[in-house]
Amino acid sequence: MKQGLRVLVCLGVLALFASVASALPQGKDQIKCINKINKDAIKVQAAQGKANAACVKDFVKGSLSGPNAADNCVLDDPKDKVEKKQQKIISDENKKCLPAQLPDFGYTSGMTAGTVAYQVEVDLIRDVFGNPVDGGLFICDTHPDECLCQRQTIDRVEKLFRAMSKLWVKCKKAALAIGKDPFSAGAADISELQQCVTNGAIPLSVQADTKGKQAAGETQLGDTIAQFCTPGGNEEFPGVCTGLSGAALVTCLRDQVECRFCKMVNGVDAATIDCAAWSGSASCP
Repeated sequence: MKQGLRVLVCLGVLALFASVASALPQGKDQIKCINKINKDAIKVQAAQGKANAACVKDFVKGSLSGPNAADNCVLDDPKDKVEKKQQKIISDENKKCLPAQLPDFGYTSGMTAGTVAYQVEVDLIRDVFGNPVDGGLFICDTHPDECLCQRQTIDRVEKLFRAMSKLWVKCKKAALAIGKDPFSAGAADISELQQCVTNGAIPLSVQADTKGKQAAGETQLGDTIAQFCTPGGNEEFPGVCTGLSGAALVTCLRDQVECRFCKMVNGVDAATIDCAAWSGSASCP
């Protein structure tokens, strides 16, 4: 055998072994690392979601002033709660993620996870009200009905996002574990973990929503819009859902939440889900 061919054969064998080695369940320490980063990431997302809602309420009540005051509030984390959660991820990563045993898949880093979880929420509120946020908000003193609609609805939007995040973390924890559904031997690669979002045949997945948590959030969103927003009106949400009302508006907002949630999963896990296809959002980047 010629030496060059021998080298190619050896390289091919090594590549085969490498691919087999990578398609193995994570070890105990790796699983602990992944689960901790995921739990911390959705806490960052939840904190930024609360900050989003608080900034909207402060602005429409007249408590914020100046150019782009609402948008700056969203970006600046006025009470530093988001930053504290981001620092917690890094601290937990140093404790739980051993440098010599970092996960082979389903993991990026604490810094990346914290940044992504923050950014998807910033993107979401701009999806809802426009960019900058200020241009789409109504001041309570002059537009009390529109103001009330926006204040109530943003809470429901954030609650829906939170429901998806909790489903994802619960499913992923089970998927990584050995001896549990949906993968009795433990998920062996990122394509299996992604099914915790996309595969409706897996009872714990976000798509399946077996216990109806996400469906309940969507129903509450629709009920809130029906109760507090102008019937047939379409001025309160001038972002990607501009011009829509009623059921079409609810569907658009839901799809956009799904898009940003999916983007968070991709960023935190180094996953490759087609978020536009899964969410159904025509505005999903």
